[in-house]
Amino acid sequence: MRANDCVGRGLPGAPVSRRAALRRLGQVGGALALGGALPALGPGRARGQSASPIKIGILLPKSGPYAVQGENGHHGAEIAVDDFGGKVLGEPIELIWEDESSPQASQQRMRKLIEENKVVAVQGGISSGDVLAVMPIAAREKVLFMASGPNATEITGKNCSRYTFRVDLPNRVTVRTVYPTLSEFGKKRRWYFVAASYAWGIDAYNQMKELLVADGGTVLGADQAPLGTTDFSSYILKLRQTDPDVVFLGLGGTDLTNFLKQFHEVGLTGKVTISSPIVNDSDLWAAGPEAATGTFPKLWNYSGHQNTPRSEQFVKKYLARFGQPPEVEAWQDWFAMTAILTAIRETKSTDSARLIQFLEEHRFEGYKAKPVYFRSWDHQLIQPTLVAKVKPRVTDRWDYFDVVGEYPQGGTSLDAFFGSKAEIGCTLGPLA
Repeated sequence: MRANDCVGRGLPGAPVSRRAALRRLGQVGGALALGGALPALGPGRARGQSASPIKIGILLPKSGPYAVQGENGHHGAEIAVDDFGGKVLGEPIELIWEDESSPQASQQRMRKLIEENKVVAVQGGISSGDVLAVMPIAAREKVLFMASGPNATEITGKNCSRYTFRVDLPNRVTVRTVYPTLSEFGKKRRWYFVAASYAWGIDAYNQMKELLVADGGTVLGADQAPLGTTDFSSYILKLRQTDPDVVFLGLGGTDLTNFLKQFHEVGLTGKVTISSPIVNDSDLWAAGPEAATGTFPKLWNYSGHQNTPRSEQFVKKYLARFGQPPEVEAWQDWFAMTAILTAIRETKSTDSARLIQFLEEHRFEGYKAKPVYFRSWDHQLIQPTLVAKVKPRVTDRWDYFDVVGEYPQGGTSLDAFFGSKAEIGCTLGPLA
């Protein structure tokens, strides 16, 4: 199934599946049987209409390179449910967690969540390839999908969908956040690239390469590594021979951990600047303080002056429950679940059309220094971004980063920093 299929984008004339039609017909019939008037925006569950739990699907890795991030993300979603007292619209909230392991398997689990578990929304997605694969299913079945952790630019760009929202940062933004700092390392700007060979890694390489070349820099080499690579020695040998100023890694999860460990084993830690379009704290925790190195863009960091009282309260609750501070993936899924539950509470409905219209208009206060919001025309969460540098000497088990910058700068507005309609290329279909 193509990620840019007209069905997935909700374009006019897109077919409705037999299961979706039957489900909608059943909801209409149930509402008539109860003698209630139908909501103007379609079927939705009103307060007291059902004693059954409100089910929300979680699609996050339980295995593979991003398994730790999947667990942390699930923990973040659980804290959000706790914040709501475990209930919304007077009914218990039930989270149903399915593994995000490959595009094909994630498609099957997405269908299971919607068709068998009858979830009212799905949250998650770390791998951009998996997210692009399940977006058309959410659109076809008309179910809200809150993508908490993918970064490929096209998710809220050319492949955007009316039924998908994204919390995490697109590569287009992350590279523009960190490039000004990285450009200071080495006057000749001679860079080497190693990227994971799927949508996110390839897009990250292309986005950063464009900035580097436009600034007069040189690409010394570029390699693609399969997701789940354990031995990076051949890549490290090649880049070492080129003597780069910066090594830019489109790697995450255990891939980034393995690279940093092997980079340290050959004595390059601290001698060559490392960066990546994202970084998860747990990637560096697993690498250890001696191997941890680099300057990275970051959506959020659990420590630092930039945190708000609301985020600090999240950190306290997470620490008390799980015995360690939350990493960025936990914050993303905490916010994603909070956004879904807020929409359900404020609209007094679980109907995706109502939830989507609410999310397109609402501003979330208190999560960052400025209000954050999902842009109505591409569904990207618009928010300040950070530049974080690994501390020169890590002395705390968890606290690896100093926040050294925040973007946008120079009076640029948040909206402009994330790109204009012409630059992003998103055309959302109608809300059917």
